[in-house]
Amino acid sequence: MKKFGKVFTFFVFILIGYYLFTLLSPKEPLKVWVLAPVAEDVDINTNIIMEFNDAPDLSSLEENFSVRPEISGHFVAEGKKLQFIPDKPLEYQTHYLVTVNEGVRSKNDLVLDKPFTFAFITQKRPPLQIMAVGDVMLDQLTRQRLREYDHTYPFAKVKEVLRQGDVVFANLEAPISGLGRPLPGKKYTFCAAPFSVQSLVDGGINMVSLANNHIMDYGEEALAETIKILAAQNIAFAGAGLNKNSAHAAAILKVKGYRVALLAYTDDFAVPVQYRSFWQSAEHKPGAALLHDKNLIRDDIERAAAEADIVLVSFHWGNEYSYQVTAQQKELARLAVDAGADLVLGHHPHVPQAIEIYKGVPIVYSLSNFVFYPFPSYPQTQDSFILQAEFQGETVTALKVIPVRGGDSQPYLPQGQELHILITQLTRLLDELGTTYKLTDKNIIKINL
Repeated sequence: MKKFGKVFTFFVFILIGYYLFTLLSPKEPLKVWVLAPVAEDVDINTNIIMEFNDAPDLSSLEENFSVRPEISGHFVAEGKKLQFIPDKPLEYQTHYLVTVNEGVRSKNDLVLDKPFTFAFITQKRPPLQIMAVGDVMLDQLTRQRLREYDHTYPFAKVKEVLRQGDVVFANLEAPISGLGRPLPGKKYTFCAAPFSVQSLVDGGINMVSLANNHIMDYGEEALAETIKILAAQNIAFAGAGLNKNSAHAAAILKVKGYRVALLAYTDDFAVPVQYRSFWQSAEHKPGAALLHDKNLIRDDIERAAAEADIVLVSFHWGNEYSYQVTAQQKELARLAVDAGADLVLGHHPHVPQAIEIYKGVPIVYSLSNFVFYPFPSYPQTQDSFILQAEFQGETVTALKVIPVRGGDSQPYLPQGQELHILITQLTRLLDELGTTYKLTDKNIIKINL
């Protein structure tokens, strides 16, 4: 019995010694085994992945984890493997540095004894495609066609082309509203039915100018409802608003990592004299942004250029049914480019006008009619085109003109002799301003930049 007690005591001492040895012996530190991503050209939708030699304590890791530039997100744990999932896509072409500081503890009390860092670079921004068309009239004959057919009628024959654009711009030539009354004494007044906004959606239109000589045809209520209807469909708009600040504010569309801004202005010479003050927005009055105050336009563009990657400036200007570019158009276009515009888009003449390149920036003097009822006395209003501008970063890298005919409130891509005649007319306008180009095998006019 005494012998057994001695053996038992011996084993107790061994166990105590082993325990003390284990307790006092230095522990293996917490280590990071796997890191990702650690390369260039990383997808902007990537997650940050780390694997440790022991499952880390999440609260400890969160306190000691950082990414520069800073991004928000959350951790998801799968044993020893953790993913940091960003709340939104990363920025394009950005160098990110991930740091895990010392002091991170594991669930088994291992400790990271020195900081760990790794880096990666996200992919370059892909090219951005901007499509632009001229006047879109959803009232009058177009309204009748929408009733006879459905909301897909206006863009049915061109929407496959338009939808290639990331940004698809048009001049909305009339308010969209069920409110208001036509202004007495104004010869032409237009207002499209509220449901017709679905035509814009069907055509892929996601950015419009409201600055024109018809936006106030049905008064302030109609303008206010137009704004609500467009906003509900996520269609960006500029050029008119509930006060001067909103009328002169840039609409910002975020797409493919780009911030695209739109500013829009209209001349008021086509508005009856008695309504010109009514047309113009003021501090506490709805209305449009007019193009007469050059200093204000310059300030608007400079402010937008500081906030956005690409700035589009739209002008409703020029003489109706005339192919000739006026001195005022040229002066305002150059002012816009000098202030920071990356693409100038004009409309109102109802016919196409020339395109020129000024300081590397395209100026499109008139995009012509696009969705519009035919003008029997002016057959040239059927001539139109889709402008396609490709941007890489903040630089336009390609500019194309796709010939289009207006049709019966339903533009289409012409063929054969009709196409040949239209190309001849469009290239003649380019020649007049010395803009060089080449015709592709698909009968698209590619302008030299």
